[in-house]
Amino acid sequence: MNQQPYRVISRATAGWIGAVLLAVAALVVWFIIQKMHASTIAFSALHDQSPVDAAREIVRRVHLYAWIYGGSLLAIAAWLAWMASRAIRTQCMPPPGSWIIEGQRTHAGDAALRRGRILLICAGALALIAVGLFAMLWRLAATIELPGG
Repeated sequence: MNQQPYRVISRATAGWIGAVLLAVAALVVWFIIQKMHASTIAFSALHDQSPVDAAREIVRRVHLYAWIYGGSLLAIAAWLAWMASRAIRTQCMPPPGSWIIEGQRTHAGDAALRRGRILLICAGALALIAVGLFAMLWRLAATIELPGG
């Protein structure tokens, strides 16, 4: 059985994958901007009709953003921690089974351990940032005073 420790892709394939991912990201950002613009117009109309409902909507949105941003960063931190633990356990960086671009340098032994530990520290820092951002946004929503109570 011929098992390779890494899944190697050519530079041309990596370039195409990067271009497609960039295009998809651009479309997602464009879609989000369009939705936010429409939402802002609707929010302006709501504010003119009922300031209390507008304030409640702001609180709801800030809570939603806290979950989205905090959850996204926490998911990235978890993935980084998983990659770091695999690198530390196997003493290979990137860990075996990872996709790499042909010609990419790989590390083994102490160099891989160092990189895995640094990645684990970065994952922990990102997790702290995620929790802090969530708490900060949640407290921000709590400071918004609703008119009439």
